[in-house]
Amino acid sequence: MERKRIDQNEHWLKTKTSAAAAIHGAIQYTDKNYLNLIDVMGLTGHAFRINIDPKEINVAGPTAIPGGYLIRKNLTNLGFTSNLADSEAPVNPEKLEQTLELIQKSIDQGVPAIGFDLFIPEFGLIYGYDDGKRAFFAKDCSKDGEVTYEEFADVNGVLYSTTIEESLPHSKYEMLRMALETILDHSYGREFQAVFEGQYIIGINAYDAWVDVLEKGNTDPHGNSFNALVVSDAREFALKFLHDLTIKWDGTNIVERAVRKFASDAEKHYAVVVEALVELRELFPFPQGGDPSQKENVEKAIQLLKEAKDAEVEGLKSLENLAGFMKNYYAEKWVN
Repeated sequence: MERKRIDQNEHWLKTKTSAAAAIHGAIQYTDKNYLNLIDVMGLTGHAFRINIDPKEINVAGPTAIPGGYLIRKNLTNLGFTSNLADSEAPVNPEKLEQTLELIQKSIDQGVPAIGFDLFIPEFGLIYGYDDGKRAFFAKDCSKDGEVTYEEFADVNGVLYSTTIEESLPHSKYEMLRMALETILDHSYGREFQAVFEGQYIIGINAYDAWVDVLEKGNTDPHGNSFNALVVSDAREFALKFLHDLTIKWDGTNIVERAVRKFASDAEKHYAVVVEALVELRELFPFPQGGDPSQKENVEKAIQLLKEAKDAEVEGLKSLENLAGFMKNYYAEKWVN
């Protein structure tokens, strides 16, 4: 009987964005374990994400992303190559065994695999297996326990897992350049949406979609409060990430100084975004949801969303300026 577990790291569930939490948890077992959760939220772009259902604002929005594409892109930003399993259901036995082997290989190498819908529809980690019991040991934001291979294979959409393969020597310059590209592509609606194309509104336009649902009175209270929680939590990380850029980049050359300047400019605007979205979160507390049908709540929520959008638009201009500047500079060491 083959049985293997990786010792758990308890520091990966401190954000409401489960995709980033799982990525951070997995890379704690790699040579890039110096990247903290703020780094991961920022460099993957998850701190700047917003994904809104334009019909009712439902709880599926924050995780309705093309995971196979996006998680691997996130890992690329951090300097990793990765593997993907995403066979469509019903999964034939051969594809299932290949997926199980992919996950087991990662665990054997000491790195948890990233999965989805292990216990609830959120991203999580698979950190062990027992072939005798034909079960995985897994953890997400709801539970730490066992998932049989049969349960794992019982999916409606795809049998998904991403595993880390190799760590590449990415510099902080390259990581930040790729992060800015990811952030701007999402914010301006250029991001690849795969099967979710047309179903959700992403980036800056998502604020308008949220306002439209509130104005029409179609808001699902539970979904509305969950999105307020996830998006406000993400922007709090965005603010922390930008602040860290202003102090971690030491200013010894023109690129370092530009990062500090443009990040500082963006930080001022994202402080306004965070203030508005935290107030929205308090107006519609999760899981109770508040009451998005009351006129005064709707009016206040719309005001807060417009404030957040206006400030984020200005913050993104600073990030665009930084991205444009950094495309022209690649020096690791530069004395000037």
